Amino acid sequence: MSRAKHVWYWTKLISKGLFVVGIFLAMFLYAMFQGGFVSWFLFYTITILAVLMLVYAAIPLGSFHVTREFSEKAVPAGTKLKVTVTISRRWPFPFLYLSVKDNIDPLLQRQMAKNSSKIIFYPTLKREMMYTYTVPKVQRGEYAFSGIHLETSDMFGLFKKEKFVPMEEKLLVYPNYHNIERWSPYEKHETETRMSSHDYVEDVTSVAGAREYVPGDKLTSIDWKVTARTGKLMTKEFEEFIGQNFLVILNNRLANDNFRAIEAYESSIELVTSIVMHAHRKQLRVGLWTLGNKSKTFDLDGGSDHQKRLVHHLATIQGERDADFAKQLKDYENMVPIGTTLIFASAEITDAILERIKLILSRRVQVYFCFIEEENNQDPFAYRRLEELRHLGAEAYTLSGGNIDHAIPSYAGD
Repeated sequence: MSRAKHVWYWTKLISKGLFVVGIFLAMFLYAMFQGGFVSWFLFYTITILAVLMLVYAAIPLGSFHVTREFSEKAVPAGTKLKVTVTISRRWPFPFLYLSVKDNIDPLLQRQMAKNSSKIIFYPTLKREMMYTYTVPKVQRGEYAFSGIHLETSDMFGLFKKEKFVPMEEKLLVYPNYHNIERWSPYEKHETETRMSSHDYVEDVTSVAGAREYVPGDKLTSIDWKVTARTGKLMTKEFEEFIGQNFLVILNNRLANDNFRAIEAYESSIELVTSIVMHAHRKQLRVGLWTLGNKSKTFDLDGGSDHQKRLVHHLATIQGERDADFAKQLKDYENMVPIGTTLIFASAEITDAILERIKLILSRRVQVYFCFIEEENNQDPFAYRRLEELRHLGAEAYTLSGGNIDHAIPSYAGD
């Protein structure tokens, strides 16, 4: 508390004390001059109340021990979250009421009914008080809890007592995900890898794709066929057939702020999380790129620590309205590791995006493109672009949610 606030606090407290004493003296003078039973009855009644108020102002609120418990340590998005707050005190302070409020993240507060995290306890001698509040459907994200605010006052509200018990905690709500059962790019990739290894048994390397020429590349590595097709000088890329690598690329652009666009974006997060969890169960190496104005890349890796880093990022990432996915993809596409299968998750497919993926396909990179469409908002132009990707050799799916298994029957025979 600053010096000015400290002085102001004591000024108000002394003023209120003088006000109570003034009422006491006024009632005394009134009883002396007026006389009679009623006057003295009022005087003694006011005296008792004034003494109680002054005693209340002099007694400190005391110390409190506060704990906060969550119904689940790891909370998936969309579930019901229960938070239990327990307040313990050393001795039963004679409060008229005790207001308790859990100071929580404003983003979490918006998902609850107003003042849900606040409660008022009325006079009680209990040393331990407890209450629970709920978030009906908690959304993914990381939420901060700062502490518990306690407040009480006398019956007239003249002397208020407040206390803040700091108790900083963070709650991570990870994205919802779906178990992948019918979609099997991993098994398909594994089969192709074994076939390639057999075909090139005499060579440890083979052409994996092509990329734009960079000064310093060998002239003997130039892929003249791809150069003629794309109109750009392209260099061959080579790979060693050493297992399975999958890179998931998320389009982090949020088309607009309406409900359908947000739902489609959240479904893309669910899809990516499902793929990451599936790769972890299969003990495969997976990387993640979330491309937007604040692009973030995670290299190919495996293990529990890597999986936790990816899920934490997917829990906290926010869609960007003014992002340009095609431009970001152009900046990053030359960083794709050799021999890696790309899995795109996007709530849009524009001509610019189509052109970037066509260039990637020209480098003989295996591509899966998952288009998450907005509910009741079918785009015939998007379907044509997806069909063009299929003709070029990509696996393209149309999803209405974050479960890729729902899209498999339509293309199971392709």
